Parts: sequence; C-alpha cells; structure tokens
Amino acid sequence: MMRDERFAQFEVRPFTGALGAEIIGVDLRTAAEDTFAEVLRALHDYHVLAVRDQDLVPATLQQVARRFGPFSGNPVHTPMDGFEDIVRFVREPDDTGKVIGEDWHMDLAWLARPPGVTMLYGEEIPPVGGDTCFASLEKAYQSLSPRLVAILEGLTGIHSGRGVFAINAMQKRLGVTADVEAIENAAVEHPVICTHPVTGRRYVFVSSVLTHFKGMTEEESRPLIDFLMARATRPEFHCRLRWAPRTLGMWNNPFVLHTAINDYPGYRRVMYRTTIAGQVPAAAA
Repeated sequence: MMRDERFAQFEVRPFTGALGAEIIGVDLRTAAEDTFAEVLRALHDYHVLAVRDQDLVPATLQQVARRFGPFSGNPVHTPMDGFEDIVRFVREPDDTGKVIGEDWHMDLAWLARPPGVTMLYGEEIPPVGGDTCFASLEKAYQSLSPRLVAILEGLTGIHSGRGVFAINAMQKRLGVTADVEAIENAAVEHPVICTHPVTGRRYVFVSSVLTHFKGMTEEESRPLIDFLMARATRPEFHCRLRWAPRTLGMWNNPFVLHTAINDYPGYRRVMYRTTIAGQVPAAAA
C-alpha cells in the first residue's frame, strides 16, 4: 500500500488518486503540536482523513475537536446531555428507513458559514458495509473548461434550508428540536467558484440545497446545477471511507460532497459527530 513520505510523524496512506487518506500511528488525545500540525496539513492536502485506533469517548472527542477550532453550531440536531457540540447517532438492527445523509450533500451548506470540518467517530460499527463516499469539489473544478469557469465565476448560488427535514424523514427519532420553520425559510448566497483559505486552490461550491443562481429562476438554473452535481460526483473524483471501530473520520466540509451507504441491515451502528467552525466561502480572485 502506498505511503505518503512527506509526513514523518505518522503513516499516511492515500485512498485514491483524487482525495482521502488513512492515518496510522498517532494518538490525537496526546499529539504534540508539531504532530498535530502535520495532521492539519494532511487534512488540507487530502480533504478526507480516517484516523485509526483512536480511543475516544464524548469528552475526549470534544477535547480533540477543540484543537481544530471552535464548535460551528448545529441548528438541526439535538446534542447529547452535557455537551453542546456532540451528537450521538444510533441505528438499530431493525431500522428500515433512510440513513442520515443518504443523498450527496455538504453539511449545513445553507448557513452563511458552513462548518469547516466535520468529525465522525465510530464507536459501534457493522462488520461489513456502512461506508461513507466522498467527492472532491476541487477535482470537479479542475475538470471544467475555461469558458465554463469564466461563466461560473460570475454566478452566485442560493442555498436553501427548504426541504431539509423532508430529505431527512427521521426527524422525530433523532430527537430534533430545531426551529423547523426558521430552517425551511433560511437561504444564503455563496459564490459558485471559491478559493480554499489555506491552500489557495479553487473549488466549485455546489450542494444538494443549491436551488438556483442569483438573478435566475429555478427553472433556468436547474440544468446547470444538475450538470455540476453530476460532474462533482463522477467516480474518478471519489474516495470511500471504510469504517472500523475507533476510527475518527474528518473532512474539510465545504470542499467535498459526501453520502452515506445504507447496506448494513440487521446491524447496530453508533457514531458521534461534531463540527468545527468554518469561514465564509471566499470568491476566487
């Protein structure tokens, strides 16, 4: 298996040629500052990380997360008692509904500042299935023609909270106590072509809640939105995170789309999630 020799403090094994990597040989609870800086560099380079063999409980997950930055806020899901920023997701063996996030999406793209990093920790994992697939919005940008990029640079996308709870029909079982009306009425503008705040690399900001472009109707916008979503989710821009117990998955939320795979009927799954504050998406200069 290929190892990225640029990282000396731990082992980094790329998932695919597009994005994603597995990290082995680091304990994020006790990592020194230079080691932690390398984890951040790997996250910026690969956008998706699976950090293996992390012995975490909600309190230590919270401590690790705070090293990455402040909590982003979560207007949708109710946190665990005693934790403002940790959500527990449980899927029982007899659950038959959709899994959370079964459509290609970006977390909370309808906020002015979507989370910069999402973290998901696997406490109880099925023996097979339940992977999470990711797609690179940076690779999608790089695949576009210069003429189309020039057109997209002049567009602003409107991302709406409308339908968030219709997409997730499991609202009551998740204990959601959010202001549904406020979320349904939320809409925010984001540039279509943006720049990564650390690497400076460009990406296309498209999501499942992108309803139309500013100054255009939804009917006029839909063909281009559908094209961009299809382009972003092409297989050559994918990686697949295979979960294992004690794996901490993390991803640069605004720079990828992700989808959960519902292929583990009859098994219980317990995950913990938190999100780190991000920046307002910056239009490419």
